[in-house]
Amino acid sequence: MSIKKIVAIVIIFIITTIAWMILGTSNSVRTNTLSVSLKSQVANLYGGRLNIEAPRCYTKIIRNETVLASNTRRTDFDYEHHELIKSDVVIKVYLDQRKKGNLWFPTFKANFEGNYIFQADAQNKENYYLYSTLNSADSIYNNLLLKINDKEISNVLPLINKQEIPVTPLADNTIKLTVSYDATGLEDLYYLITPERNTIAQINDFNLVISTDFDLYDFPSSMMSPTSKIKTENGHDLIWELNKTITGKNIGLIIPNKLNPGEIITRVSFFAPVSLLFFFVVLLMFSVMLKTKLHPMHFFFLAATFFSFHLMFSYFSDQLDIYLSFGISAVVSLILTVTYMRLISSKKMAFIYAPVIQIIYLIIFSFSFFFDGTTGIIVTICAVITLFILMQVTGKINWDEEFKGKA
Repeated sequence: MSIKKIVAIVIIFIITTIAWMILGTSNSVRTNTLSVSLKSQVANLYGGRLNIEAPRCYTKIIRNETVLASNTRRTDFDYEHHELIKSDVVIKVYLDQRKKGNLWFPTFKANFEGNYIFQADAQNKENYYLYSTLNSADSIYNNLLLKINDKEISNVLPLINKQEIPVTPLADNTIKLTVSYDATGLEDLYYLITPERNTIAQINDFNLVISTDFDLYDFPSSMMSPTSKIKTENGHDLIWELNKTITGKNIGLIIPNKLNPGEIITRVSFFAPVSLLFFFVVLLMFSVMLKTKLHPMHFFFLAATFFSFHLMFSYFSDQLDIYLSFGISAVVSLILTVTYMRLISSKKMAFIYAPVIQIIYLIIFSFSFFFDGTTGIIVTICAVITLFILMQVTGKINWDEEFKGKA
């Protein structure tokens, strides 16, 4: 192998890399453009983030009254908030992922039931108000139930219109509130203990259970983690048990989604030059060891077989299942390589070395992107093993002899 041929192979590698960058950018643009428009459509149909806000109870105290020029009276109030002494909340979350166009979205159904008890002032039985709201305008609510002091309230308009509800404390100076409903949402579910930003609250006798029918959940940043988790038959019970706790944090859950082809394909395309680099280096070493003469044009067509894999994977995934698309692309690429190598090299090179190298550095490397967080370790392991093997099989090669008079 002469220096000129190596330079030609490097040029082929650079040109193929540019083609992959163009393909990767195209995939990224297609995915992002579709994602924004389709996500908006799904949110309109299914609702966006589901926000559940903790209720409040307060007394309004007149601060001053002003008679305006139009002979109308304006009253300003101070608000005395009353302690929420018990919260018993259960949220059951059911995964209901939906496909819109060619993209999957993490939609879900939820059943919410919250039972609350507020402590009223023993010296005052008047001028109490409850404030509880359906805080997600885009979500769809069903089977709505509102109870105050164990009496069902048929008028739920205050929840919808974000209005306060006048109440009278019970004989034991408590106020009870029960709210339940079914709802839908997209991507996230939040339980807001402190809806206002940069505020803190005292939490007393607080028990919240989020039951899921899935395992791959996650939590938003800056949110409280569960105090305990229980594995169930279909998912998990995530439990928050708090008492006499001061915090400004809320509780949230990120809903898992299926693999979206566009995201995987984009990353695989941008990573492809690393796969080809390993393939070229290993193939070059084996060609020297087996005395197989490979021309730069041979490397050009082999690079094209690698590129064909990513091209087919990119566009087949728009119409077919992502795993099926990956399998078809991998098989076709292997067939291209083997049928070409049998024409230009020995049977051992064509039917053993070349396909094995391609399986490792193209197929396994690319498939690692289906598993978040594993790509780096797989590449590292393969790189070290490759280095070890190449050093062992080429250790006795006389490189001066190989390059002698081949500049």
